[in-house]
Amino acid sequence: MARFSEKKISVPHGKIKMRVCNTHLFRPRRAICGAFYLHDILGSMQKTVEIDGVDVPYTIRSNSKSKKISIRVQEGGQISITKPTRVSVRYIENLVETKKIWITEQIKTLKNRPKKLLSHYSAKDFDKYKDEAYNLVDARISHFNKFYKYDIERVTIRNQSTRWGSCSRRKNLNFNYKIVLLPSELQDYIIVHELCHLAQMNHGKKFWDLVSLQIPDYKDRVLELKKY
Repeated sequence: MARFSEKKISVPHGKIKMRVCNTHLFRPRRAICGAFYLHDILGSMQKTVEIDGVDVPYTIRSNSKSKKISIRVQEGGQISITKPTRVSVRYIENLVETKKIWITEQIKTLKNRPKKLLSHYSAKDFDKYKDEAYNLVDARISHFNKFYKYDIERVTIRNQSTRWGSCSRRKNLNFNYKIVLLPSELQDYIIVHELCHLAQMNHGKKFWDLVSLQIPDYKDRVLELKKY
């Protein structure tokens, strides 16, 4: 017979006693403390919905600051739902049932969408292009810095999947090796963008004014870069 013990969890309106067996926490589905459901206190929870005979998992998260329900289908088919704290899990379950066709369409769309260059991650490609990327970046930094005249501590080429470049407060500039695979006008925009962060570590008006001194059509290039 399993051995049980009691565990108390502090919450905004007191404590909840919960039974624990073999270190696994048994969560009453709608145990209430004050105005809070237990799963809202403990964090997210996993559920499944049957779509075309397959159990598809999704995650429900409660957020006291949320004013509406948000359903996200991400690349890879992960489904996450954020709800206001006051909305019950049963309501979300019923909502998901009515959204099964929409969820299926979103998953298919994401599967058929070509991968963006930025999200492509390959150690083999990194080894192939990193030296070429460094030479390109070094040459273009030298070109643009004749105008800006900023001090630079170090330039590094990285293999990243979420950003084209970055600048640290220590005046280190980092660039994604995939910059060599972009059109030249976008290469220049990324390099000038990071150079200008040496003077303005933000995206305020002064920063964009600096960028525009060498890339006056930067807004068009920002939009174009999003395609990659």
